[in-house]
Amino acid sequence: MAQYIFTEQAKQHFHYLIDDYGFSVVDERYEPEAFGNSLIQFRSSAIDIMVVLDRGQVLIDVSPYPRPSNYQFSLATVVKFLAPEANEPAYIFPETWEDYDDMIEWQLTRLARVLRQYCVPVLRGEFSDWKTMNECRKKEAEEGYKRLTGKDPIKVASK
Repeated sequence: MAQYIFTEQAKQHFHYLIDDYGFSVVDERYEPEAFGNSLIQFRSSAIDIMVVLDRGQVLIDVSPYPRPSNYQFSLATVVKFLAPEANEPAYIFPETWEDYDDMIEWQLTRLARVLRQYCVPVLRGEFSDWKTMNECRKKEAEEGYKRLTGKDPIKVASK
């Protein structure tokens, strides 16, 4: 998929970021040597949102702007933190699809809805508890590690 097609599709599906929340497009990239991966970055005065195409999977990363280190979160993390009652996964990656462009379109349509439905405080720039979200993400990662390995994760003292 060419950069033009992905970024234009993303602009169509996420137009509400610009129209309703004051975001603008600050970056668009296409990397044909890297499986045709592409991204478009939306930014408001308080939030960065990156919509990324990575080998046929559309992903969304959300971070405060300007971003403190390590405060970039997947859409799945943000939805789980803001709307734990949400009874749907943030990401669904189709395993097979007859038309590649249609598969990307389907993912963009769905993710634009999920972001708009569950992440309004972030989109408005009203969310500020990034530290707690990061702590929850770390705790989930540690619990997942223990569940998979049966061992406690190694704790490294930070500076």
